[in-house]
Amino acid sequence: MSRFDGGTIMTRWMIAAMLATGLAGCGGGGDGAASGSGGGGSAAAPAASGWDATRACDMLDVGKLSGITGQSFETAKIANTTPMTEATAATSLCEYSGAGGATAVLLTREAPFDDATPEAIEKARTADGMMDPAEDVPGLGKAALWRAAPMAKTLQVFFDERRSVVVTLVGKDASLEQATAVARAVAP
Repeated sequence: MSRFDGGTIMTRWMIAAMLATGLAGCGGGGDGAASGSGGGGSAAAPAASGWDATRACDMLDVGKLSGITGQSFETAKIANTTPMTEATAATSLCEYSGAGGATAVLLTREAPFDDATPEAIEKARTADGMMDPAEDVPGLGKAALWRAAPMAKTLQVFFDERRSVVVTLVGKDASLEQATAVARAVAP
């Protein structure tokens, strides 16, 4: 199902990350409001800061990602873009790949209203009960959650009440320091 090495593991991590990101929004309900269909309502205005969650690949190009991680990334492909509406968050997913199997994913999200509540963050911590609790990463946004498995590492950062990212780095040598640097590079 996944094109990444360790497909089953990577697929599980990506599903959990997307579920956690969706749970941290959508009114905290997890009732499908983060789907790619967009739902009803008119489009909400983009953030005053210019941070655009539908443009993940534009936030971090392959050269900058290569410099941060020390891996050689060559391509970036945008996928699963969802525009913001009055009821749904704007999201996009950028898939990076490169020499020697270098793989990373950046998922960006911005809600049309404050939804990164303590309850939503707690749901994200366990991907709504699908995974063991993630570790807290202090000093990075409103909240930051780290998961490390042998072949995929994921950092979810809630920058504020509306904007968040999920950084996934594939490979046994991927580190929290690298993921933190990526999150800081795309911070609003």
